[in-house]
Amino acid sequence: MQIKEMFVKPIDREIKGVIKVGQNDNQNIRQELEEYVVTKELQKHFRDFFSSYKRGITGNTDKMGVWVSGFFGSGKSHFLKILSYLLENKEVAGKRALDYFLEEHKITDPMVIADMKLANSISTDAVLFNIDSKSETAGKKDPEAIVNVFLKVFNEMQGFNSIFPYVADLERQLVLDGLYDTFQEKYQELSGKDWISSRNRFNFYKDKVAQALVEIGMMSEETAQDWKRESTKPYQISIDRFADLVKEYLSTKPKNHHVVFLVDEIGQYIGENSDLMLNLQSVTEDLGTACNGKVWVVVTSQQDIDYIKQVDGISFSKIQGRFDTRLSLTSANVDEVIKKRVLKKTNAAE
Repeated sequence: MQIKEMFVKPIDREIKGVIKVGQNDNQNIRQELEEYVVTKELQKHFRDFFSSYKRGITGNTDKMGVWVSGFFGSGKSHFLKILSYLLENKEVAGKRALDYFLEEHKITDPMVIADMKLANSISTDAVLFNIDSKSETAGKKDPEAIVNVFLKVFNEMQGFNSIFPYVADLERQLVLDGLYDTFQEKYQELSGKDWISSRNRFNFYKDKVAQALVEIGMMSEETAQDWKRESTKPYQISIDRFADLVKEYLSTKPKNHHVVFLVDEIGQYIGENSDLMLNLQSVTEDLGTACNGKVWVVVTSQQDIDYIKQVDGISFSKIQGRFDTRLSLTSANVDEVIKKRVLKKTNAAE
């Protein structure tokens, strides 16, 4: 027997040392689900998370925030990705995400398994993103940057335009009016271009868009011209309006449908910026109030929430009430991960 034949998994396979939020090809996801090691520490974190998450399924709650802290190498980004797969119960290679956990007995506590199955009994949109990569170039200078990023990924999740919020609002209304397909057909007829592939160059095709809206009876000529002029102005959205948009979206979905925003590296993004901290606090608070626990915000940060509850002398005590579930990851169990993920041997080798 050669040494390479001693191990359960091929030792020459690629193992990603750094897990990046945003890598979504099925081959990567399958490897992550198959090889994810639930250490003793993670057993506790999964228990705490799904126990809290259950509150929004069986009733209403405004404590719908989860703060995941841990320094570089602690596995918080990987944990966030795995959570997104489990919550959405994503199907990969013919199996549901939860099946990878159950068949390999990754979770040993029957209560946690029951809570995970309960979470999978409802429909869920898991919106996973790295906030820095989704932010505009000058994002951190804008005190409303966080709500703008949340709106961007929320629009993107629904298949609407993520670059021009005015266009996303138009698409949303067209869907509500049952005219979206009709509009796309008319736009292609007038411009010779497919709407989805050309909408990111919206500024070049405004006239055709306005004409299509008039011809399908969505707007009068005057209203279409007013909308076209309005779309040149800077877009602004209040936090309570964003919360209402999410609530309206939930009303179009099956009962108890959930939306979970999973935000990687929020602590690094906010830094010492009190405006951004206040924006995060307000976004979380308004989503909690408007949606009664059907919308959750899960964030990762190198710092514990207690460390950043006071920025520039301003107290952010409200945010602690919303982020009631706090999970602190360490790199103490690296040896356990290596033993199970890399060095696990065949029966003969054992």
